[in-house]
Amino acid sequence: MLNIREASEFLGVSVPTMRRWENEGKITSYRTTGKHRRYDKNDLIRFKCKEDDSFKITIAYCRVSSSDQKQDLERQIENVSNYCIAKGYQFKVISDLGSGLNYNKKGLKELIALICSEEIDRIVINYKDRLIRFGYEIIEELCSIYNVKIEVINHTEDKTYEEELVEDVLSVITVFSSKLYGSRSHKSKKIKDANVAMFRNSECDYIDDKAQA
Repeated sequence: MLNIREASEFLGVSVPTMRRWENEGKITSYRTTGKHRRYDKNDLIRFKCKEDDSFKITIAYCRVSSSDQKQDLERQIENVSNYCIAKGYQFKVISDLGSGLNYNKKGLKELIALICSEEIDRIVINYKDRLIRFGYEIIEELCSIYNVKIEVINHTEDKTYEEELVEDVLSVITVFSSKLYGSRSHKSKKIKDANVAMFRNSECDYIDDKAQA
């Protein structure tokens, strides 16, 4: 939320103009307990896009798979924010908590809606897989249709890629085995445990191979 001075600077107008636009019903403010005006930046962005067809913002998108990766999410947000500030972008951060195989995440749906409404100029992500695990090309094609650029800050492999990929694959196996045998069945649990053990062994082999290399 922005105060009236911050909001006027964001829109590039004077404070009296802000008050006039509010009286005319063009923009909406919210009042604090002390009766001070506060403006939702998202509302101002939509207003600016409506008034100025050439104005579009940058979306800095960040994602982690689970709640215990909160520190990683904070690092992502800091990295993409610093990048956007250095580039001089007007930007908004959208963050998601959920698997890269989950296409029903709130932030991802908001991002797709913004692409389709032609309100954004580019998407900035820390790593390619932060956007989506599989089906990245679909999002890329959608961005191409609406002339939205995707900027990936780090092209090196994400250090959490392997462990998150294991989690994602295990989640798919769990869902399918539960559908086939029931979520509480002995066979379903046996399949899940066997795959967990297999992936753990594969992860150990991967680490050994890296160490030898």
